[in-house]
Amino acid sequence: MSPTRHTKTFKAVAVTFMLLTLIFIFAAAAIPAQAQTPTVLYNFQSSPSDACNPQGPLAQGRDGNLYGAGARVGCGANSSGGVYKISTAGVESLITSFPAGFNGCSGGLTSGSDGNFYGVCMSGNPAIGQGSIYRITPAGVLTDLFDFKAAHGDADPPVAPIQASDGNFYGTTSVPGIGVCGNVYKMTLAGVVTNLHMFVGGDCFPVGSLFQASDGNLYGTLTKCTIPSTQGCIFRISTSGAYKLIHGFVSATGWSPSSGVIQGVDGNLYGTTSQGGPTGSQGVLYRATTGGVITDLHDVNAATDGQLSSVLQATDGNFYGVGAGGGNSNFGSVYKLTSANVFSASLLSVATGFTPLSPLIQDTNGVIYGTNSSGGAAAGGTFFSVSTGDAAFVNLEPTQHAGFVGAKVGMFGQGFSGASVVKFGGAAATSVTFSGTTYLTAMVPTGAHTGTVTVTTGSITLTSPQTYKVKPKILNFTPTSGPVAQLVTINGTGLIQASGVKFGTVKATTFTVVSDSQVTAVVPTLPLGAVTISITTPGGTANSPTKFTVN
Repeated sequence: MSPTRHTKTFKAVAVTFMLLTLIFIFAAAAIPAQAQTPTVLYNFQSSPSDACNPQGPLAQGRDGNLYGAGARVGCGANSSGGVYKISTAGVESLITSFPAGFNGCSGGLTSGSDGNFYGVCMSGNPAIGQGSIYRITPAGVLTDLFDFKAAHGDADPPVAPIQASDGNFYGTTSVPGIGVCGNVYKMTLAGVVTNLHMFVGGDCFPVGSLFQASDGNLYGTLTKCTIPSTQGCIFRISTSGAYKLIHGFVSATGWSPSSGVIQGVDGNLYGTTSQGGPTGSQGVLYRATTGGVITDLHDVNAATDGQLSSVLQATDGNFYGVGAGGGNSNFGSVYKLTSANVFSASLLSVATGFTPLSPLIQDTNGVIYGTNSSGGAAAGGTFFSVSTGDAAFVNLEPTQHAGFVGAKVGMFGQGFSGASVVKFGGAAATSVTFSGTTYLTAMVPTGAHTGTVTVTTGSITLTSPQTYKVKPKILNFTPTSGPVAQLVTINGTGLIQASGVKFGTVKATTFTVVSDSQVTAVVPTLPLGAVTISITTPGGTANSPTKFTVN
């Protein structure tokens, strides 16, 4: 063969190889990324010695374990199920059995700021029979805090309440057929319950947990509402009880919500429906603004996707969740939706466990965990993990995302030691208290900036996915009166990031941040009289306790 012909043949082969490579690359890119198959870590035993049939939210404890509730009749010492703790490696133990007569304790658990857990039974306390809220310590000591009496339509609490930033717990009840379809309630740590809102006039049947958004309001869903039809809605309620329906679901865009909502890092709400959507769809995964504007992100095919019933946004920015039904033999699924709206699902089986009735939770080790209420090797359900590849992180107590200098902030993580350094926006905390290697409490230091919190132990730094807001505070100012153009020294805390100073409603065009505890400002042109001084930072706005007099 001549050199020329040989060269031409080589070039042709090279071109063909390049084309095949490109075809392979584009074909691979066209294949959706698959949600990772769940790895079974524990098989619940269908026996009185275990809390089988796990349901409802899991909660991470300060000891690094996860805690949850099982509710199957025949399990637990009193045949009413019980509360269990389980390590991330799958080492499980029953810490308490529900008392006889406490049935339907399937609402899962919420971690409280006191280190205890809170849950509900739909028909607890047989003397009353309308459900109850209980507290349980990590050691398994159970206290019946409150028993519903249906006085305000409050009975059958479906899921554990959440603890909001004010330290109180908020939850819902659901009572069919008595003219009032449940309520939204508030409970103090001591168990004092107040009715905030009654569901009446066709607004019925809350789904999943409430969620406190960054605006301070609580958001939830109902399967039946008055606007614009009876196909479900999203509602908003303030911690003082101001209630509003913000979106009514319709068939064309999905209806009958199958989960509550969460708030994504973009500030929008995310949730699922079990019905409706485009022709042939069995529900949707949607995004909603806090004003109620809906965007359909994924149209569900129950046969291949499962019937979606919860949403979690992990630290990788992607969304994960479970489907309680659909798929092969209606066993359910674990799904993933990327930030680019690429959807994939792993269908469940008898071997993996099936019918997941607990939302997923991301542990501070970066791994996602969940439970199946049925199936598995012992037929009592399973505890499983889903690896995301996410790094470990530090998670702030949900009630402690904002505070003044000197506030104590609790946080979950792993690998903590006496050598760990905690920083708030880059400023090191000088007071840190450790509870083992998985929980600590740090005091917000002088000079702290609004931003992420980090914990560094040796060469490893864990970062919070949340922003901690350092609230500014004005303590006093001098002089207390003066003319326009007077220089005023304002003393306080959390002032290092001051972005503006006002005298009344008028901005001071000249101000100087001297330190975290002092700002000076020149009195702007104002009419004579007394005005409040305010300072704004990324953590909020502080008002002076007394007024400055312009003379």
